[in-house]
Amino acid sequence: MRRTIQFVGAVSLILLLRSAPVLAHEDDQFPPHNPACTLTSFLRPWREVPDGVKRQLAPDGVIRIGVNYGNPNNASIDAAGTLQGVAVDLGCILARRLGLEVEFVPYAGLPTMMQGFDSGEWTLGFTFDPQFGPPTFAYAHPHLGVENTYLVPGTSPFQSVADVDQAGVFISVARNNSPDIYLTAHLQNATLVRFDTVPQALAALKAGQVHAFAGSRSVEVGFLPQIPGARLLPDDFLLAQLAAVMASGADEAIGAVDRFVEEPEVISKSDDLRHCFPAALVAYRVTRPLLCHWW
Repeated sequence: MRRTIQFVGAVSLILLLRSAPVLAHEDDQFPPHNPACTLTSFLRPWREVPDGVKRQLAPDGVIRIGVNYGNPNNASIDAAGTLQGVAVDLGCILARRLGLEVEFVPYAGLPTMMQGFDSGEWTLGFTFDPQFGPPTFAYAHPHLGVENTYLVPGTSPFQSVADVDQAGVFISVARNNSPDIYLTAHLQNATLVRFDTVPQALAALKAGQVHAFAGSRSVEVGFLPQIPGARLLPDDFLLAQLAAVMASGADEAIGAVDRFVEEPEVISKSDDLRHCFPAALVAYRVTRPLLCHWW
């Protein structure tokens, strides 16, 4: 069985993370100073950041980033309420580039995250695919590609994605995420059973309430120990492209985030990518997608 995650653009900007030594003590003078930013970067703030960018992203000098930790491809949260993951790392490094402080606003799923946006709780969000996200947002260039397939019990007769689309088959999925939107449009016979978060949808499969779970391979592989004998189907029904989002009309801010996503070359070391890169430091150009394979 093969599992692939495609890291695009700014995922390459996960820099010298938590266990890395401090490269230069004077870097401490630069924001952000949020305790969640447990990394030290050789990147310095950009020399010039247009006022419009700061006004649109951080009108009071703090970027407030909405994070859907119900999708572990964005982030996860521990018992103490601490966020960690790709969205946090990218947010911290973007804040460094812009010379701004950063705060993270956690959400268990998309419904509450959307409510938070409507209430003005965040200005930059991590969780959406431009193909399937709400049209009310402006989308930056995608930073992460995620393969999506079905997780099924070991006794399941399904051998491919096409086998699952049968009458009487129930599939759990997180509400309003990319797999939900895609499968809603493409399934002909099977029935989707929606839950507010990815963990809830996985729990339904474990409890035997559904025949399959629809989601990302990375999440499914992490859940395998909880369902002995479970397996991922070998093919995918969707490659989702995750991107940062902002309010529609935030053109200057979008341009700055796109610039960040397309940084030409960085050195990367990350707890979140360590399963993909065994080497201590990995250098590559972010303008070319990087594929990480599990067999």
